[in-house]
Amino acid sequence: MENDLSKFPLKRILFSTVMASALLAGSPHTVLADVNEVRTTMQVGTVKGQIVDANGEPVIGASVQVKGAGTGVISDIDGNFAVAASSNATLIISYVGYKTQEVKLQGKNSIKVVLQEDAELLDEVVVVGYGTQKKATLSGSVSQVRGDEVLKGKATTSVAAALQGTIPGLTITRTSSRPGNENTSISLRGGMSVNKDANPLVLIDGVEAYTWELSQMNPSDIESISVLKDASAAIYGNKAGAGVILVTTKRAKEGKVTVTYNGNVHANIPGKRFPVADGTTWANMFIHATENDALAREDKTPQWWMWSEKAWRTVAKGDIYEGVEGGMWRHLDPSVDVFDAIYGTTWGQNHNVTISGGNDKLKAVTSLGYSKDRSLEKVVFDGQKKYNLRSNIDYQLGKYIKTEFNLSYDKRIVSTPTQGIGQGVQDFYLFPLYNEFGQFYDTFSGERNVLSQLTEGGRTNDTEEVLRLGGKLTIDLSKLTKGLSFSTNANFRIRKHLKIERQTRVTNYDWAGEKESETGLPVSGATSGSIFKQTADKDCWVKNTYEDTFYQTYGGFLNYSRLFGDHNVAAMFGMTAEKTEYKKLYSFRKNMPNDELDDINTGDVATSEATGGSNHNGTVSYIGRLNYDYKGIYLLEGLFRRDGSSKFYKDNRWANFLGVSGGIRLSEYAFLKDKGIFDNLKIRASYGEAGSQTGIGDYDYISTIKQGNTILGYNGQKVSTAWVDGMSSKNRTWERVSTLNFGLDFAVLDNRLSGTFEYYVRKNNDMLISVTYPATLGASAPKTNDGGFRANGWELNLQWQDRIGKDFQYNVGFSLADARTKVTNYNGAAVHGVGVNNKVGGSAWQEGKPLNAIYVYKTNGYLQNDAEVKAYYKEITQKEGGIHPVEGSENQLIPGCVRRVDVNQDGRITTDDLVYYGDANPHYEFGINLGAKYKGFDFSMFLQGVGQMYVLREGWLGSPFNAIYTNQNVTFWGNTWTPENTNARYPIMCGWKGGARNTWNYKDYNDINVVNSWYVRAKNICLGYTLPKSLLSKVGVENLRVYVSADNVFEFSNVKDGFDPESKAATNSGNMDVFARTLSFGIDLTF
Repeated sequence: MENDLSKFPLKRILFSTVMASALLAGSPHTVLADVNEVRTTMQVGTVKGQIVDANGEPVIGASVQVKGAGTGVISDIDGNFAVAASSNATLIISYVGYKTQEVKLQGKNSIKVVLQEDAELLDEVVVVGYGTQKKATLSGSVSQVRGDEVLKGKATTSVAAALQGTIPGLTITRTSSRPGNENTSISLRGGMSVNKDANPLVLIDGVEAYTWELSQMNPSDIESISVLKDASAAIYGNKAGAGVILVTTKRAKEGKVTVTYNGNVHANIPGKRFPVADGTTWANMFIHATENDALAREDKTPQWWMWSEKAWRTVAKGDIYEGVEGGMWRHLDPSVDVFDAIYGTTWGQNHNVTISGGNDKLKAVTSLGYSKDRSLEKVVFDGQKKYNLRSNIDYQLGKYIKTEFNLSYDKRIVSTPTQGIGQGVQDFYLFPLYNEFGQFYDTFSGERNVLSQLTEGGRTNDTEEVLRLGGKLTIDLSKLTKGLSFSTNANFRIRKHLKIERQTRVTNYDWAGEKESETGLPVSGATSGSIFKQTADKDCWVKNTYEDTFYQTYGGFLNYSRLFGDHNVAAMFGMTAEKTEYKKLYSFRKNMPNDELDDINTGDVATSEATGGSNHNGTVSYIGRLNYDYKGIYLLEGLFRRDGSSKFYKDNRWANFLGVSGGIRLSEYAFLKDKGIFDNLKIRASYGEAGSQTGIGDYDYISTIKQGNTILGYNGQKVSTAWVDGMSSKNRTWERVSTLNFGLDFAVLDNRLSGTFEYYVRKNNDMLISVTYPATLGASAPKTNDGGFRANGWELNLQWQDRIGKDFQYNVGFSLADARTKVTNYNGAAVHGVGVNNKVGGSAWQEGKPLNAIYVYKTNGYLQNDAEVKAYYKEITQKEGGIHPVEGSENQLIPGCVRRVDVNQDGRITTDDLVYYGDANPHYEFGINLGAKYKGFDFSMFLQGVGQMYVLREGWLGSPFNAIYTNQNVTFWGNTWTPENTNARYPIMCGWKGGARNTWNYKDYNDINVVNSWYVRAKNICLGYTLPKSLLSKVGVENLRVYVSADNVFEFSNVKDGFDPESKAATNSGNMDVFARTLSFGIDLTF
C-alpha cells in the first residue's frame, strides 16, 4: 500500500488524507473498522462501488448518502464503499473540491463513480464589493480570513478584539479589556484624515453597520471577513475612503439538518497590576523626595507636607500610625492594598446553538446566542450581557428565481458602576477601606474611598438593540442571454439605544466617632463611626438618553459573466439608494430624594433639562464594474461609482469615484510553468479613488438655529433661548482619497509556502478641516476642503502549511506591516508644542509631520554637582525669556536635574528648542499564527505585537510626584538619580516643593521620557480534542470537540514603567484599567 500511495500526486494525497482524517478522526484502523462494520450488516439491496477522480485514482473519504434516507458511509483508502439501499434509490456522492453527483441505481448493485473537479471550490473565493471573485484572478488588494479560523477557541465575543493582529494593515487598538467598554479603535493603513470617526466602512452581509457592531454581533455567525484596502474599495464610493470591512454571515448548505452547540465558561484573571507603591514604599519615596527638595533651600531643612515627620517615618518602617494629624485623628496602615480589594478573578460564559440544513429548494440556518461577561472588578458587576438571534434562508422559486432572506437581532446590555471605575490610584495606600465597625472609612477628603463609590455610587445601564431585516431576489436571465442575471434587494436596520445613568449617595465614616467628639479623638466604647461625608442631594441625579435610528437601503443590479474561448468577461451595473433617519431625546434631573427610586419624575423639576431633535440624510449611487481576463493570465478590472449626498449643497452634491486594477499571473507562462518552481506568481497594481464625508453634519450648508434655556429674573424663571449655530458654507464637497497599490503574490513548494507583499500610497488632497478665526468673528467657522493627508506603507504576509506522515499536519503564518503618515497641508497650521501633537480630532496641526507627532527637549545627561548647576544657569540665562526654574528659589535646579540642550543656541531654553522625536503611532505590527493537528488533537497559538510604539506617559503615574496627594509609580523607586547612582535611568526625584523642577525633569517632556513600548503578546493558545466518530456514531452524535484555551497569556515588552503594553498613555484616576488574562473551557457539539 505504501508503494501505491507513493504513486499518487501530492495534491491527491493531501486532499484525500485531510478529509479522511477529519471525518474519521485520523486513524487508518478506524477507517477499516467502519467499513468492516458496514459489511457485517449487509443484507439484500446492499450496493457496492468505487469512487475515483478523472485520472482513475481512488478518492479517500468521499461521502456516500442515500437520498431521503439520512444514511450513508464514506469511501475507504481504495475508494471503495458499501451501503444499504433499495434498487431504485439515488446516491449523493460528494467530496471537497469536486462537484456533487447524484447517481440513480436503477436496479444496479455495483457502480463506479468518477468525480469531476469543481474549479470554483478549488480556487478560493474571496468576498468583494457586491459579489465574489476567485482569489487566483483577483487584481485588487483584498485580505480575507475565515470566521472559524480567527474566532475558534477564543473567549472574547468581540469580533474586533479577535481580529487584532490577524490582517496586515488593519490596526485595532483597545485601551481596556472591560467587556462593553474596550474603547476599540480601528484604522486601515494609517488612516486617511485628521478628523475623528475616519474609520473603515463596515458592512454586514452588504449592509452598512456601526463599527461597534463588530463587538455586539455573534462571532459564531461569521463565515468570513474581507478587508478592501485599495481601488477595490472604490466600489463603495462616498464612505470608503478609509477602507472597507465586509462581514459575511453563514448560510445553510444542502444536506441533513444539523444542530450545533458551542459554549464555554471562562475565568478572567488579573494581568499586570498597576505599578503603584504600597504604603511603606510610598512613604519612603515621599521622604526621599522631600529631602531632595531641601537641597534647594538655603537652610537645607525638609518641609513636611500635610502631616508630621513622625507620621511619615512610622509608616515608612511598615508600622501603623495613629494620632491627630492635620487637625483630624488618623489611622494610617501601610499594609492596605486597594488593588486586591477591588480586582480579582471573575467568570463569564458564552453559549450558541445553530440549526442548519435544507434541500435543493429550501435551505435555512438559525442561531441563538447568549453571553455574559464581566471585568475584573470583583466587588460589583461591571460587564455586559448579549443576546443574539440570526436566521438566513435561501429559497429556490423554480429554475430561474432564487430568494434570500436575512433576519438578525442583537441586544447588548452594558452595566457599570457610575462611580469608581478606573480609580484606585488617586490616593496612597495608607487609608483603610473600612473602619473598625466595617463601615467605609475616609477622612482624607470624605469622597475618595473607591469601594464606597463602586458599591453605593449608582449604576449606568447602556442598552443597544439592532434589528436587521433584508431580502434579495435573483432572476436568472440566461434564457435571454447566457450568463445574464438580475438581482434586487431591500434591507432595513433599526437601532434603539437607551442609556440610563444614575448617581446615588455615597456615605463615608470616620474611625470611631472622632468627628463628633469634643476631644477630636475616637470615642471609647463607640459602636459606630460618625458620618464624615455624604453625597449632597444636588449630586444625586439621573440622566436618560434615548436614540432611535432607522436605516433603509435598496438596490438593483444587472450581472453578466461569460467565457468566450480564452476570454473571460464579467460586468455588473447597479443602482442603490439609502436613507438614515435619526431621533434623540435627553432628560436630566437632580435632587433625587431616594436612592431606591430611579424614575426621573422623582427628581426636582426646577433642575430638569430636556433636549432632543431629529435629522435625516440620504444617498443615491450608480455603480459599475467590469472584469476581464485572458486564460486567467492577464487580469483587468475597472470600477465606477457616482454618488449624490444630501449632506452637500446641490451644486456640490454629486461626485464620481473610479478604480482600476490589473495583474499578470507569471506562473502561467510556459517558461515558468515547465520549471515547476512557482505554483503561483502574480504581480498586480491598482489605483482608485474613494470618498469621505467625515466631519460633515446633515445640514451644514444651511444656517441652523439652536435652542436652549436660561434662568432670568428675580424669581429665577426659566425661559427659552435661541441662537445661530455657527456659519455655513455651500462650497464644501467630498474628501477624495486616492490609493496607489502594488502587490506580489506567490506560492512555491506545491503551495506549502505562499505569501503576499504590498506597497501603497494613500492621499487625501481635499481633507475637511476646521480653520481657526479670531473670536471677534462671533461664530464658529465651517469646515473647508483645505487640508491634505498622506499615508504610505507596506505589508508582508507569509504562510507555510505541510504534513508529516498521515496523521500530523501543521501550519505557520507570519504577517508584518507598517504605515507612515503625514499632514501635507493644513490651512492655518499651528506651532508645535511639547508632547504629542497632531492628535486625531485635535485642534492644532503641524504641516509636514505625522499623526501623533512627538516633540521633546533634547538632553545631554544630568547636572552632577553644584558647580555644574551654576555653570549651566550661566549658559541658559544669556537672554531673557527662558522657561527654566528660577535660580535661587526653592524650585531651582539642583544636582540630578536634566541638562537640556539649547538647540537654537540663543542663550536660553524655550519651546523653540523642541525637537521632533518621532510619532506615537504603532509601527511594524506583526502577527504569528501557529497550528497543528494530530489525529483527534488540534493546537493553535496566535502571537501579536508591535515592533515600535513611542509612548509619553501622562498623568499621575507618569512621573514621580506628578501630584503629591496621589499614589506613585513604584518603578521610579531606586531608578532615579542620587549621588550614589549618577547614571540612573531617571532624573532626581523631587516632591511637593519641587514643582518647577518636576516640570523641567518630567512633565515638560524630555527625550529621556520617551519609551519605545514594543511588545509581543500571546493573544490566544488553544488545545482541543475531537472524539473519534466511530464512538460518536453509536450515540447519534456527529461531532464532539472539547478544548481549553487561554487569551492574553503572557507578553514580552520593552515597557519600563510597569504598565501593560496596551494601556493608554493617560494614568489619572478614571483612566486606569487592568487587562485580563482569560482561561476558557469549551465544547463544540454537533448532532
